[in-house]
Amino acid sequence: MLACAVLAASPLRADENLTRALAGADLLVGTLKDAANNKLDFAGNKTYTVEQLRAPIAEQIRELQEKGITPARADDTAFYVGAFYRKNGFSQATVEYQIRGDRLLLTIVEGPRALLRAITFNGNSAIPTATLYEYMIGAPPERLAKEPEQFPYTAAEVSAGADRVRGLYLAEGFLDVTIDSSGVQLAESGSRADVTVRIVEGPRYTFGELGFAGDTLFPREQLVKALGETAQGPFSPGQAMAMQRNLQSFYKSKGYYEAEILLAAEPAAAVGGQVPVTFTVRPHALFRFGGVTARNETERPRLRDDFLARRFRHLRGAVYDPAKLDETFREMLRTGLFETLRVTPTPVAGDEIRLDFTVSEAKAKELGFTLGYGTYEGAVAGFRVGDRDLFGYGRPLSFAAQYTQRGISGEFLYVDPWLFDTRFALRTRLYSQTREEEGYAKNEIGFRADLSRRLLPHLELGAFIESRYVTITDNTIVAADLGPTSYTLQSVGLTQSTDYRNDPINPSRGFIVTSSFDVAQLDSQPAFLRGTLRFSWYLPIGPCLLALGARAGYIAPLLDDLPIDVRFFNGGGTTVRSFAERELGPRDRLGNPLGGEFSTTFNAELTFPIYGGLQGAVFTDAGSLRNENVPGSGDLRFAIGAGLRYKLPIGPLRLDYGVNPTRRADEDFGAFHFSFGFAF
Repeated sequence: MLACAVLAASPLRADENLTRALAGADLLVGTLKDAANNKLDFAGNKTYTVEQLRAPIAEQIRELQEKGITPARADDTAFYVGAFYRKNGFSQATVEYQIRGDRLLLTIVEGPRALLRAITFNGNSAIPTATLYEYMIGAPPERLAKEPEQFPYTAAEVSAGADRVRGLYLAEGFLDVTIDSSGVQLAESGSRADVTVRIVEGPRYTFGELGFAGDTLFPREQLVKALGETAQGPFSPGQAMAMQRNLQSFYKSKGYYEAEILLAAEPAAAVGGQVPVTFTVRPHALFRFGGVTARNETERPRLRDDFLARRFRHLRGAVYDPAKLDETFREMLRTGLFETLRVTPTPVAGDEIRLDFTVSEAKAKELGFTLGYGTYEGAVAGFRVGDRDLFGYGRPLSFAAQYTQRGISGEFLYVDPWLFDTRFALRTRLYSQTREEEGYAKNEIGFRADLSRRLLPHLELGAFIESRYVTITDNTIVAADLGPTSYTLQSVGLTQSTDYRNDPINPSRGFIVTSSFDVAQLDSQPAFLRGTLRFSWYLPIGPCLLALGARAGYIAPLLDDLPIDVRFFNGGGTTVRSFAERELGPRDRLGNPLGGEFSTTFNAELTFPIYGGLQGAVFTDAGSLRNENVPGSGDLRFAIGAGLRYKLPIGPLRLDYGVNPTRRADEDFGAFHFSFGFAF
């Protein structure tokens, strides 16, 4: 993995223009503010500075500057200054205005500032006073006593607090509660206010018998689960209506798009405080997915008119299900083809749902550059050109070239997410590279095609074919350990991915399991069987993230000698981090890695926040690499270490140092790794 940054070509100049524009905008805004402020004067303000008074009336100042001073705008400005004072406890504050030519004078009479001194609750028995304080002013009584300046008295705030207390009582089932917050006593100076809140709780109502009537269609147990709320404990109209909405969504998800759910829950019918709740179901017709329309609002559209109709064709005739619609809708968003995409389900023809789309296309052609550095790869530079909408069919084609200090590579990549308008996806890659590894260098030309199908939301199965021609151009490894130096390798295999991560780029929870199996031949001779397995699990622990990983790979040779380039290697920034890249496992007398047929890797890492996007990490790794031709290879080796992460939208930058706790005579104490993306 490489540490890199992706830059668009044209935005480089745009950034310079944007910087100049922002500088000019700041100068213009500063000029407007100064001009407006020079036309506005204050008199009589004692508590607040001129700057503090101007902040809440910034919009009015802008209007005075742009549209001029008129009696109406002057009156508005005076009103908002007065509102600012009243909000901060100056209930008797007055603000008068005078227009003097091209200047406006606001004269303020502040009057006394009233602060809350105490709140007394009378009549509460079901809910503690401390809880009522939190709802009334958002703080306990102790804070009110210690920080009175933080709690100005205003009639509006007291009334709003009383409404929050009333809402609490209603949520707890006290439907007949009365809250009277009119008992206010101001000190003679008007600077302190004592508020008395009188509460008459009344009876407490609870959920009674739960019933379903009408044409329910589904078993009672399923309907109770669909309510999404527990029909026990305190009764509140809000909770009952939430159940009604949830039940309606349930019927809609089953295809009954126009289902009606009638709620009957009258406290007047309560027996012993228990309110009977009945949902009457009128499902109406069962709807199925129908046709698709699309209104493309792009000035010069490229997508074909039937593109969306083809993408949603697999739904036509199926029972309407919002979840299935959402799945394909999100798939469309992930293509990057659309700047905006909206869908409106519309009932038509009695029992069909037509999908009406409104579309605005994103720019399809792109040019990007890559600059970066990796511990093993060294300096990295590259570019990529592509078209996400080839010939208006929505299929992407791209070409990328990259230089690293280990070699040069180029590739053409074509992706067809809907092969022949089916749910199968095709990915083809044609590439060429010249590369230097430790102990040998190679030239390689290859082709790979992957065919996959998502069977379930989290399960994808696939098959692939691959062919590559490899020539070892230079080496310091003896022939017996190197294997064939010029060969054509073809393989065919199967893949599987079960992905429950919440984000494939920056996961914060969930797990993924992937596996592959392939059969290969070398120069038309059976060469080997190969299998790999990977498991990664991400578990949030407060602000921290615990990541666990396990990987294994095995090659069963069908020839006496395997090419070095198909063997497994271990050690590096994504495996056992106490070793440099490829350096865990058997090596020849010159220290060149030889690779092996069986590899395992186990990782555990805890990341924790430091500041902003900067994170710290501690980790431990273990792994092995066995080569059948090297006796004694395959021992489990370990790493313990720490690192730094910087979170980016496209993945984290990583700097790690792993210590080798079981270092041997020919091994380093540890290794640094600078790379990009998650380690496993």
